[in-house]
Amino acid sequence: MDITIRHAAQDDVPIIADLHVRGWQGAYGGIIDQDYLDSLTTQMREEQWAEWLLDNTTLIAYDGDTPAGFIAFGKVQTAPPGQSSVRPLYVSEIYGIYVLPEFYRHGIGRALMREAAALLKAEKKTSLCLWVLDKNERGKKFYEAMGGQRIGKHTIEIGPTKAKEICYGWRDTSALISSIEKEIP
Repeated sequence: MDITIRHAAQDDVPIIADLHVRGWQGAYGGIIDQDYLDSLTTQMREEQWAEWLLDNTTLIAYDGDTPAGFIAFGKVQTAPPGQSSVRPLYVSEIYGIYVLPEFYRHGIGRALMREAAALLKAEKKTSLCLWVLDKNERGKKFYEAMGGQRIGKHTIEIGPTKAKEICYGWRDTSALISSIEKEIP
């Protein structure tokens, strides 16, 4: 494995859009309506990512020269239930982290999480949360193995599917960085 991670730029929109579509199809098959997943297109995501890149930090992971995954993060957009806007417990949120199925268990997800946490810590943003579908067992095990604590839940609609999402939080990104060093099941 030759993993490298770099910041995404507008020229990378087609790469991120492709990773996003293929990442959703790999992660959510059997969880989200299959017709909806099959209807996702890279072109549709390109239009969204051209705008989304303006409002978040996105990193792309490569295995050699092959794009393998990405992570997008920034200030909290979907606050955990009960969080105060005056004194928030979580100031940063991972909006999405997707690794292509052929790269599962190669350390790419850990590397992306480590880099995001380190960048946030350098900006003195020391807490982090993210949302994962409750039926995404692989994702939940991954976040729990890295020390994420369940801190809330809500229901969302993705196409025709109503799904419960679980929020995981890390009160200290230092703890997240050190927990990544442990073996992920």
